Amino acid sequence: MSDVTMIGLGEMGSALGRAFLAGGKSVTVWNRTPAKAAALERLGAVRASTVAGAIAASPVVVICLSDYAAASGVLGEDGVAETLDGQLIVQLSSGTPDQARELKAQAVSSGANYLDGAIGAWPRQIGGPEAGLLIVGNEDVFASAEPLLKLLAGGLSYVGSNIGHAKAFSNAGLAYFAAHWIGFSHGAAICEAEGIDAGTFGEVMAGMAPFFGEDMRHMGRVIAEDRFGDPEATIKTITSDIGWLVESSRDLKIGVEFPKFAASIFLRAKDAGFGGEEPSALIKVLRKA
Repeated sequence: MSDVTMIGLGEMGSALGRAFLAGGKSVTVWNRTPAKAAALERLGAVRASTVAGAIAASPVVVICLSDYAAASGVLGEDGVAETLDGQLIVQLSSGTPDQARELKAQAVSSGANYLDGAIGAWPRQIGGPEAGLLIVGNEDVFASAEPLLKLLAGGLSYVGSNIGHAKAFSNAGLAYFAAHWIGFSHGAAICEAEGIDAGTFGEVMAGMAPFFGEDMRHMGRVIAEDRFGDPEATIKTITSDIGWLVESSRDLKIGVEFPKFAASIFLRAKDAGFGGEEPSALIKVLRKA
């Protein structure tokens, strides 16, 4: 028996496998394209020729595939169900809360324990202190797996028993980062058009990290407590400011898709009567389709 089996050897799955090996664990690996196992085999991993063999090889099976459909397909392959009784499945693929619940039901029906997780890191960060990993599921099951999972991320956190909540956090975070990536790229385009180095822009924004961190905590508290009426900046003011962002982008002859989209959301909130409230009052119009 090995300590852990790794199913899925893309960039992230391979990074997870390397972290287990670096932590001194014996690792069995499986990937539908066997050649992807070669790098980990050179580091000491053992490649299984079948999914059933890979799952039977270890008491803990970590899955990191493209999505839940792929994971469900793997667990549904011939001979796999018979190997799952008493095994721990840790699912780290991307997807939705409902998909996490469905995969848990599939695994549990064959006698497996199940944890679901969300990775907050780039592959290069896996195994280090800056990597984050949220895990949900039975608390006792998590406690038994915690020393092993700690090898993957210094920022390992257990966030409760609701099996859908890891993916809820993941998708909520993705909402933030999608705007972050687009917004930063738009800002870099502004800087380039004005002859400012994008690297300098990155350093300036990184220097504002404490402000952004506190602002996120503040917005979370304001929304949770439903207290939008004591603003330091208002939706009305920011709607006007984003109007200038649209005009500036046009003047610089760069794309206006992102600022126009942002302006439309703020304008919806202003027209709905929330113009004098905190920016986070945007949630009042975003709660409805």
